[in-house]
Amino acid sequence: MNIERFIQLWTHRYFKYTHIFKAHFSGYKAWLYFKSRKAGFLRGKELIAIIRTEHFGDIVAAEPISRYVRSLHPDAHIVWFVKPSYHELVDHNPAVNETFSEFCVTQRRVLLDTGVFDKVYPLQFSNNNHCAKCQVFVDNPIAEQKGINVHTYFNFGNLLEVFAQTADLIGEKVPFPADDSPRLYLQESHRKKVDTLALPEKYIVLHCQSNYAPKDWPAARWNQLVEWLAANYSYHIIEIGLISNLSVNTPAYRDLCGKLSILETAEVIRRADFFIGLDSGPSHLANAVGTSGIILMGSLGSFPSYNPYSGKYGRQENAVFVRKDGSPCADLTLEFVRDKVVSALGTNAKKESSTS
Repeated sequence: MNIERFIQLWTHRYFKYTHIFKAHFSGYKAWLYFKSRKAGFLRGKELIAIIRTEHFGDIVAAEPISRYVRSLHPDAHIVWFVKPSYHELVDHNPAVNETFSEFCVTQRRVLLDTGVFDKVYPLQFSNNNHCAKCQVFVDNPIAEQKGINVHTYFNFGNLLEVFAQTADLIGEKVPFPADDSPRLYLQESHRKKVDTLALPEKYIVLHCQSNYAPKDWPAARWNQLVEWLAANYSYHIIEIGLISNLSVNTPAYRDLCGKLSILETAEVIRRADFFIGLDSGPSHLANAVGTSGIILMGSLGSFPSYNPYSGKYGRQENAVFVRKDGSPCADLTLEFVRDKVVSALGTNAKKESSTS
């Protein structure tokens, strides 16, 4: 082993074991915190954990569970475990008493192993309970017993129904037993931020890239769709997301990618006439704020056709699914997508001098 390789090895080990130490330390620190909180509770008051740490679309989809758990435990102190980057989705939820920003799954395992929580509702399965730095997977025995994993989960229903089953809240093929429409808790600060953007009166929100390439539609076709929308409809087009991969040359288009928080983005979507996007986090925001959606979807892994949504999107009351069963999203032609968009938008908003 040469000196360069030796340094790389021990640098890696240093950061790995420093991370593991911090995870254990913060886990026991959190235990002391919750133990002291619990000591101040009235006799019989429960400490309840709900665990759904990522991704943000999944957290939105799982939101109805917070209200259902509150109905089961009306007097409990309910804590939602979430990754720090997504805490804003939970902070203002009136059904949740406290947001716990999780450092990593090892910290969570240390904390839960203390038994400080009276009841734990795990809305995850082993495939999304992983810390790459610790190289640790945390299993969910309930999900394992039911056979729910990354290869099977959509066989068990939409995301809300899947998460409810991983927490043993409902049985297989049983509808969610409460209001299944996800909600967001937008604050005045989010509205004020969006007010400063001076958005047009009529616009369509676009989201063109997911966090998983097999769900995406090619950028070249998005470019063509934007140009066609601008030429044929009186709407402005606002793109949201982390980063844009479009190259559009029309004054009707505006790029807001990377400029807004999650809930600020949700407020932009709420004010829009339509949302056109992929099966990804922002589409769950659109479902939660009630904006009509046009969702480009395709087959996903072992699922030739699936429906991730509950509420109005799930029932397709407020959404059009643009897909061909068994074909990936990338195979959708521009003409096919355009025809679906026309049927959803109608002709009222068309520019008088244009044709489709």
